[in-house]
This record gives sequence, structure tokens and C-alpha cells, in this order.
Amino acid sequence: MLAADFPEWYVRIVALVVGALFGSFFNVAIYRWPREMSVISPPSHCPSCGAPVKPWWNVPIFGYLFLRGKARCCGAPLSPRYLVVEILGAVLGLAVAEHFFVNALPDREALLAALDVSLYFAFVGGLVIATFVDLEWMEIPDEVSLPLVALGLASSPYRTGPEVVDLAVGAGVGFLLVQVVFVWSYEHLFGRRGMGEGDSKLLMAIGAFLGWQAVLFALVAGSMQGLVATGVAMATGRSLTPTPPELGEDDRQGDEPEDAELEEDDDAPRMKLPFGPFLALGALEWLFFGDRILDAYLGILAP
Repeated sequence: MLAADFPEWYVRIVALVVGALFGSFFNVAIYRWPREMSVISPPSHCPSCGAPVKPWWNVPIFGYLFLRGKARCCGAPLSPRYLVVEILGAVLGLAVAEHFFVNALPDREALLAALDVSLYFAFVGGLVIATFVDLEWMEIPDEVSLPLVALGLASSPYRTGPEVVDLAVGAGVGFLLVQVVFVWSYEHLFGRRGMGEGDSKLLMAIGAFLGWQAVLFALVAGSMQGLVATGVAMATGRSLTPTPPELGEDDRQGDEPEDAELEEDDDAPRMKLPFGPFLALGALEWLFFGDRILDAYLGILAP
């Protein structure tokens, strides 16, 4: 059976529903992994009072809306992040299905197209988790990056994308470019890190899924978009440094976060920017628009 045999409306509805369901899991991982908790046990519970969450109040998107952003058990306010991530899961699920199933080649088998969708949705889901953990904690969990590296390389023969050699080169370039230049060398020269080790592992995962060209694009585009965000934050007087939940100022006097960016001298105001979200954004741009970006670039270079 071919992918083209499936009604487009059916594929899109399934993608939206499944994406929202996995968005609920992404929220669990975002909350628990930085706290070194299992994503399996205990079952879903209220972050404020610890009461178990009934399944019918845990329906993605609609559960949050029905509860009006408050916990059913104790009335504590729920972070808007829960709703945002579930909507992102649905939207990205639809985008991946549209790209790899609805717009698959006419002779693409449905099973292979579905495998493409599953693998690339796992990739974009990892980017979502990395983004929100980095925004909140200034770190990127190894539980996200390292499995994505293994999955990207191991799945290469079975999915649409670059050859395994290009992916291996991309993973190596992604890791070493950040680790050697912006971590080790930068720290040796300036006494502090320009980027964090979590960024190098995330870029390695991007390379393992999308290849070396995506690594270079994500790094350049991420840097440019990060500079824009920095300029906006400075213009509006907003802090770029997140305050991790459950940590006060006294608790943050110890080790520096793994992924601290754009640190100034000790005598000057300290500015930090979580860079993972911008790497993730660059990777998504390449995944969905890479061909158009290359064509536009080559068009500019053409005489």
C-alpha cells in the first residue's frame, strides 16, 4: 500500500491527535528529567500537592482549557508551558506528517513513509524537550541528545535523508566544532566557556539526523537569531537568565549551569543566553525548508 492511497485529511487528523498526545509526554520529560526523576513512575500527579491526576483531566490541550489553567485537586495555577508544548506537539506532528507522508513520492510505500514520520517526529520531539529544559534550567539533558545521536545514525538506512557517512560526519563536526572551539579553546583563552557541553551534544544529534550541512546552518542561523533575541531583551530590559524552579538565589551560588552563554567580565553585568532553543529552531528550519534555503543560496551565487 502506498502513502498516496491514504486520504490526506485522515493523515492530518491522526498526526494532530498523536502529536498532542506525545506533547503531553514531552511535558513530563521537561518537568522530570532536570529533577532526575523517572518519566515512567510515579504516574502523572499534581506538581503542587502531589495528588494523582485523573486520566480525563489529563487529555492534551482540552484538559488544560477545561481546568482553566488550574489544578483540579488544589486549585494551584498550572504553567502555560503545558498548553504550549501540547499545541507544539500537535503542530509539529502535523508538519512532519505533511512533509514525509502527505508529500511523499508517489511510489513511496505507506509503511516506509510512516517510519519516516515516526523517526523525524522523535527528533523534533527531542528538540522541543531540549528547548524548554534549556529555557528553564540552562542545561540540555543527555537523556535527549545521546539517544537522538544513536537513533539518527542507526535509522539512516531506513529513512529518507542523507547517507550514513554524511550523518556520521555531521555528528562529529557538530560535536567537535562546539566542543573544541567554543568550550575548550574559549575557556583556555578567556577563562570561561562561550557555549556549554549540552550545546555540543545537541548539535551532534542534529548532525546525526540531518547531516553536516544542517549543523553549519543551525549554528549560523541559531547565532543570528540568538543575537536578535539578545538585542530585543536588552532593549526591553528583560533578563536573559532563567531562574530554575525551586531554586532561590542562595541555591544558585554553587556550580554554574552547563549551558551558560554570553558571559561578561565579573566587573560588568553578566548576560547569559540559553543557546539550545536557537540551535533547535535552526534545525527545524533546515528540516522543513532546507531545499528551498539551498536553492535560494545557490541562486544568489549564480551569475
